[in-house]
Amino acid sequence: MNSALQGVVLALLLGGAGGSHAAGAPEAVVELASVSEGEAASVVRLPGTVISTRDAEISAEISGRLMWVARVGERVGQGDPVAILDDHLLRLEERDNSAEIARLDADIAYHQRHIQRLERLAEQNNMAQSELDQLRSQLEMLRQQRKIAEVALERTRYNLSRSRVAAPFDGVVAARSADEGEYLNTGASLLRLVDTDTLEISVSAPLRLARHNQPGHSVQVEAGEVRDMARIRGLVPVGDTRSRMMELRLALAASPWLIGEAVTVELPDSVRHSALRVPRDALVLRDGEVFVYTVNEDNTARKVVVTPGAGRGESIAIEGELQPGDAVVVRGAERLREGQALRVIQHHLAISP
Repeated sequence: MNSALQGVVLALLLGGAGGSHAAGAPEAVVELASVSEGEAASVVRLPGTVISTRDAEISAEISGRLMWVARVGERVGQGDPVAILDDHLLRLEERDNSAEIARLDADIAYHQRHIQRLERLAEQNNMAQSELDQLRSQLEMLRQQRKIAEVALERTRYNLSRSRVAAPFDGVVAARSADEGEYLNTGASLLRLVDTDTLEISVSAPLRLARHNQPGHSVQVEAGEVRDMARIRGLVPVGDTRSRMMELRLALAASPWLIGEAVTVELPDSVRHSALRVPRDALVLRDGEVFVYTVNEDNTARKVVVTPGAGRGESIAIEGELQPGDAVVVRGAERLREGQALRVIQHHLAISP
C-alpha cells in the first residue's frame, strides 16, 4: 500500500472522516481488506458427485431362513451384527461332527491297545508280522479320518459364525434387500451398508487436465452457498476414444455435503501463474460489470473494474488496475457509489492465497 493510502486508512480507522460526499450521499460505513498476490490459473468448472469411500452390498454367506436384519437408517459399528440367519441345522451338524471325532478317538485307542498286545506276541514269534503291519495301516487310516472329521467340524463352526452377519466397517444401513422369514441362498443380497463419514468427490474431466492437476493439489468445490477446498487424492489418466475423459477423486476431510449431492469443481486448465487476489466479498456485480471499490486519497470510494479468475477458498484471482497491498471494500460495497465518503470500522489482514 502506498504511503498516501496508508495515511488515509489510518485516519479513517482513528475515526477521522474527511472529503466531500458524492452527490449528497451520506458517509458509508465499510470494512476493508488488502489485495494480496498468489497463484492462479484459468479453470474449468465441472460437475462432481459426493460418494462414500466404502459402499458395500452385504450378502448371505450361507443359506438359511433370515431371522433378523438391521433396519434402514440404523448406524452400526464394525463387527456389529446386521443380520442373523437360522443356525439350527448347523448346530445339529456340529454335534454330529463332534460325535464322529469321539467315535474315531475310541477306535484309534482300541487299535493302539491291540497293536501293543500283538507287538508283545511278535517278540515271542507267536504273531505273524504281516498281521501287525495290517493293523498299523488301519490305525494310520483312522488318524487320517480323524483329521478329516476335524476339518468338517471347523467348517461347520465357521458356517455357524457366518450365520451372524457382521458389519465390515462403521456405517449406516442404506437399504434392505430381504426381510425376516425369507429363505435365502448363499450369496443372496441382505442390505446395503454405507460409510457416511469417509467421503470423497468423483469428477469426470477432460484428459488434457491431467497435465495441470496431480495428486496432492487442492481445488475448490462448491454447492449452493457452501464452498470448500478439497485435495486431489488420485486420478486415472485413461480415457476412451469417444469420451476423452478421465476420473478424479477428491478427498474430503470434513464434508459439508451428503452422499449423492451434486457439487461444482474448479480444475486448473493452464499453468499456474502469479496473480492478484481479493476476498470474494469485495466483488460487486452491477449493470453487467464486475468491480471492486478502493479508497482515494480524499477518503472517498473509487470503482475499479476487474476481471475475476479462479477462486481459491475465500479469495479469488482478479485482473485490474490494483497493486498488492491496496485496500478494497469487503463490507458495505453493495450500496456504495463512486466518490462517496467512507468511514472504516475495520481493516482485515490480507487473506493467504
